Amino acid sequence: MDHSPFLLSGTQDASQRPYIRFILSRGAGKGNAHALAQAIRSCYPHATHSELGGDRRQAGRVTISLTRGPDHVQKLAAEWNEFWGDKGVCYVAGGDGSVNEVVQALAGKDCAFGVIPMGTGNDFARSLYGEDVGYRDALSLISATKNVEFSPIDVLQVNDLYCANVFSLGYDTEVLREAMRVQRRFRALGSSAYGLGVARTLWREKSVPLAFSYHDIAGEHHQIEQACTVFVVGNGRMYGGGYQPLPDALLDDAHADFLYSDSLSLLGIGRLLAKYRDGSHTESPVAHMDEIVDLHVERIDGESLLWNIDGLIYESDAVDIKNIPSAVTLARLVPGVQE
Repeated sequence: MDHSPFLLSGTQDASQRPYIRFILSRGAGKGNAHALAQAIRSCYPHATHSELGGDRRQAGRVTISLTRGPDHVQKLAAEWNEFWGDKGVCYVAGGDGSVNEVVQALAGKDCAFGVIPMGTGNDFARSLYGEDVGYRDALSLISATKNVEFSPIDVLQVNDLYCANVFSLGYDTEVLREAMRVQRRFRALGSSAYGLGVARTLWREKSVPLAFSYHDIAGEHHQIEQACTVFVVGNGRMYGGGYQPLPDALLDDAHADFLYSDSLSLLGIGRLLAKYRDGSHTESPVAHMDEIVDLHVERIDGESLLWNIDGLIYESDAVDIKNIPSAVTLARLVPGVQE
């Protein structure tokens, strides 16, 4: 990635959000939560440990909270917003699923959030920090929290959920589902499981017959019916462990980027995937790009849609997407920046 994911400059500094909760996902970082907690205490010697449902005075100005079950990240973030509002920030150490939980809690709220990449794909973090972000960057980002800027970013509202990074449907969601099955069996594979997901879905139906409509940033309304192999909407640039379907997307430009492809053969998919890594597919005649503010999509054949947001898979009869400008405040951490 050679350009910033932001259009605008930061609007706040660290002194304006002195109340910090580090949320560490127990399953993230291949068991490195303990080492990360040690790094936090080295940077913040007076950091406390707090549980969900505790007292804000006992938590203090800086606290570390470990997740203990489903939706725990979301609940911890919501609680910190109740405690401190626009003086608070939650740093979530996890992957794209953890980021999504924080956004569910904080969209439209005053508390900010930041991302410490400790997940499998870390695609939202890749949009922020670069393609090769990893565990060492996670450790360096702890000290960067002392010298950080904040600014609002957009999110997608997808039906009744929020999406920080990317929505997609069609073949890539089938690939994601297979990749998740592989990851559950072989956790050490990390983001390389996505490649195995591709291999395991090569002989399945690649296209979905869709009817979709959207408004672009000029206000023009588009209505299209066609079979698509790729269908992606997002404010982030990456998914699938570093693929770049939306290489020019910005997090704070008040619109979403949109990519859909024609119905592709197996060879066509291979050619498109080869260009996904560096984002050069935007010039392909089978790939269509636009900048949008809302979208409605359903299947022509009446079947339900299989789709995902931030790597979490859902199914519904139709999907309505709306870009929500300045919906949540993000900590703009820079790896390697010291106090």
